[in-house]
Amino acid sequence: MTISVALQNALSGMQANQSRSAVISRNIANASTEGYTRKQAVLTSLTIAGEGRGVTVASVERQLNASLVRETRVQSSAYQAQAAKAEMLTLYTNSIGQPADARSISSKLSGLEQALVGLEELPDSAAQQRAVVDAAVTLAKGLNSASDTIADIRQQADAGINDGVTQVNTALKQMEDLNRQIGIRTGAGQDTSEMEDQRDRLLDQVASLIDIQYFTRAGNEMVVMTSSGVTLLDERARTLEFTATPIIGAQAAYPASLSGLKVEGVDITPGSGSPQRIAGGRVAGLFAVRDEAMPEAQRQVDEVASVLTSLFQSADASVTGTGSSATGLFTDNGQPHDRAAGTVLGMAGRIDVNERVLLSAGGDPSRVVTGLHASGGDIGNTKQVAAFIGTFSTRTSFSAAAGLSTSNTIKNYANAAISQQHTTRAAAQNSATALNVKLETVKASREAAEGVNIEEELQDLMLLERSFAANAQIMQAAGRMLDKLLEI
Repeated sequence: MTISVALQNALSGMQANQSRSAVISRNIANASTEGYTRKQAVLTSLTIAGEGRGVTVASVERQLNASLVRETRVQSSAYQAQAAKAEMLTLYTNSIGQPADARSISSKLSGLEQALVGLEELPDSAAQQRAVVDAAVTLAKGLNSASDTIADIRQQADAGINDGVTQVNTALKQMEDLNRQIGIRTGAGQDTSEMEDQRDRLLDQVASLIDIQYFTRAGNEMVVMTSSGVTLLDERARTLEFTATPIIGAQAAYPASLSGLKVEGVDITPGSGSPQRIAGGRVAGLFAVRDEAMPEAQRQVDEVASVLTSLFQSADASVTGTGSSATGLFTDNGQPHDRAAGTVLGMAGRIDVNERVLLSAGGDPSRVVTGLHASGGDIGNTKQVAAFIGTFSTRTSFSAAAGLSTSNTIKNYANAAISQQHTTRAAAQNSATALNVKLETVKASREAAEGVNIEEELQDLMLLERSFAANAQIMQAAGRMLDKLLEI
């Protein structure tokens, strides 16, 4: 080996160590950066004309476990779907309370029953008559409020879907740009590890919003699809199509009046029955709230409002004829309510107390004793009041579409509706908690596999210092040899 070759070997060793130290310093600087993967300079021997000429950095590779990365994204999609559902259902159950809570429909029903019982004992008491009317107003407003809350939650879910779709589209477009840049740099033999980290962070974001599958093909280009196989990114990013609905009423439903989710005409709406539908991610969870959970809650409160109105109409002996003369204590926006006419949907938002007993509307509260349409009558006769009280223990038919028993008393039905909503919320929360444990476990394993351990990096840096010093010693020794040759 000539002295010049020795110098070249030592120089290449020092240059390789410089590159490695730059990578280590980058690792240490990004030790706390979310989504950063540990980088490692891969060395290879340098040969020229079949002879060794030192060492060179062949590439900079990311340290990751592909199976853990994929599992993290799968678990993230599953968790986010349940977390979104639990979050929205909690808003609703917090508003309706437990059956025993004063704010619950059950308690308001009991309040009206108790007021009527008090009226039966003191039928000529103006204060007790007003107490019955006030309890009826409280109950009607409670049903109105429940309907409004359901509409608001569906509105929030719809807006959340729109935000999620916007985020996915933005991320896919950014990934398209990164794919192009990574492909160019890969072809030129340049380091792409930082860009791959950016692309992976975007893919993590997409996976949290919708369930996906993906692969990387020749040229280091990533292809992304939904879990059902609909292409989202292949050379160019496809656009997810969704239209937010400004106002969502009780009658709003997909696909009649609410937007679904499509990719260039392909239906991927969760719950649509389409074979290409998505099933995971926050977007899917919000669709489940908007199109399944909250509509079911709406049907239940509508059943309570509808049956309540019908029971009091039927129990009122003074109700005769049609139109306003057929209204009971509760009305359907001032009109009689006919369950058979198909007007139950949205009834919780339309129920109100008959103006004939409202002092604010010029009504007479004493009509709760004699009947809403009675002309005069014995104020001391409690027969009509007893009939009203009897509505609370009368078994009646409820629609099977609401998901509860089809025969029950209105009090028991209201209790069952509230209990079921809490059960559904608890199930979603428990599922989200269990899935979060799995997700955090996989994420911890992933971070251990690809994250930066500062102590290990410092140990590698110390080894580099020794190697650098050894190469420097070789160069010094070669320099002394050259000096001796020049002295000859």
